[in-house]
Amino acid sequence: MACGLVFSPGDYGEVAPSAPDADAGPAPDAAPEGDADLPDGDLVSARVLLFAGRRAAVPGEPDAVAVAETMRTTLSPSGELGPWTFDVSPSSAAVWTRAAMVGETLLLQSSSTVLQAPLANGRFDAGWSPLPYRSSAPEGFFRGWIVSDAGMTAAGGQVEGAFTTNVYVAPFDLRDGGIEPWEESSSKLVKARGDVTLIRAGSFLYAVGGRDNGASTASGRDEVEVARFEADGGLGAFEETTRLADPAADAAAFRVLFPVTAAGAGHLFVIGGQTNASGALSDVALAAKIDVATGKLGAWVALPRLPAPMSAAAALVFGDRVLVFGGRLGEAQSDGVLALPIAPDGSFGATWEKIGTLPAPRSGLAAVVY
Repeated sequence: MACGLVFSPGDYGEVAPSAPDADAGPAPDAAPEGDADLPDGDLVSARVLLFAGRRAAVPGEPDAVAVAETMRTTLSPSGELGPWTFDVSPSSAAVWTRAAMVGETLLLQSSSTVLQAPLANGRFDAGWSPLPYRSSAPEGFFRGWIVSDAGMTAAGGQVEGAFTTNVYVAPFDLRDGGIEPWEESSSKLVKARGDVTLIRAGSFLYAVGGRDNGASTASGRDEVEVARFEADGGLGAFEETTRLADPAADAAAFRVLFPVTAAGAGHLFVIGGQTNASGALSDVALAAKIDVATGKLGAWVALPRLPAPMSAAAALVFGDRVLVFGGRLGEAQSDGVLALPIAPDGSFGATWEKIGTLPAPRSGLAAVVY
């Protein structure tokens, strides 16, 4: 008889985190949000925090297992990863969807949970604590997103079996440690749908994909809409912009649920995701140029296909590269860190380059660079 034990740092509460690199140095003056482009000019090495997520099941386990892990590395201006270390694990395990810096507070989000942790000069001064919602989701198929330092935003949902165009906001109350009740905004989507992915690029908020029926076989949607944040932080009306299409497939509509998204280098990126609610995955990766005056998108450009269909990865733009960390590959998880070069003329590399590996295969990831 033979037996074995499989574990990883963060799977169990008693595992002590590694200390951050002693020579990491002070954080850069500009600390962009996860969706924001980094400043132009000469880049310095940046810190990357990566939060997982899920690991693959081992024999005897019926499904992938949730883990609570914080992984840390550095990223050089030339796109080289430093060594991985582990830091203070999140206080709960979840499939993470967004990480963001708000001042010196790090926020980590899943579909239903928001955690916060102080992060001064790149170091956790204290542990994680929940940032609880003070009201329940007002609609079904409802997904909130961190899109600003003001609070959560959600667009679309379902009421009494009908999908809606409603937009809601829930302000942060970091002083008292909570999220204020959801309030309906005057902003509306153009297309009624739910499970919409929101991503911010500068002054613009994009509503990507989603679904418009509740069936387990429901297809994703190809709609992309854009709204502008006003000077007072309010959100203007959503407008239609270029629908998702795959130029490599005769410009066929690309309908997607839960895509991996990133914004930077003047583009919006949509990477992989599910083509339907039953979990079929895509290897399509797309980019569209953002009009800085209006927020409208240009034609979608087909990026090289991913090495395999995937979802639940983390993506960010750093300098002249798009980076993708891990991801779900059907029943398996990826340990790859992929990079796609962005040329000075705005064109993209011919293939995704594997520039490193995670400490172990993971999905349900969120990343922040600062």
